Amino acid sequence: MQAQATSATADGYYEEAVLRHVLNWQPTILRLCDLIRELARDPREFGHRDGVREAVRDLIKVGLLHRQGECVLPTPAAVHVRGWEL
Repeated sequence: MQAQATSATADGYYEEAVLRHVLNWQPTILRLCDLIRELARDPREFGHRDGVREAVRDLIKVGLLHRQGECVLPTPAAVHVRGWEL
């Protein structure tokens, strides 16, 4: 399962799902645990939970998400790009 999550993350699956979810909930501020719960529904699927965590970390690195403690927020750049409907 872990290999599948890593592979899917590399392909952008989790990044896209996480960013879309955070932007759809805007202006509500989500916590990381909320994202994991909502995007990795089955608690037995550790690979999916790890995939969500990795996606958040990767999106922070590229400047599309910001994390303040447990809260995950879209950056102004992410909100701006959302308007382009990529």
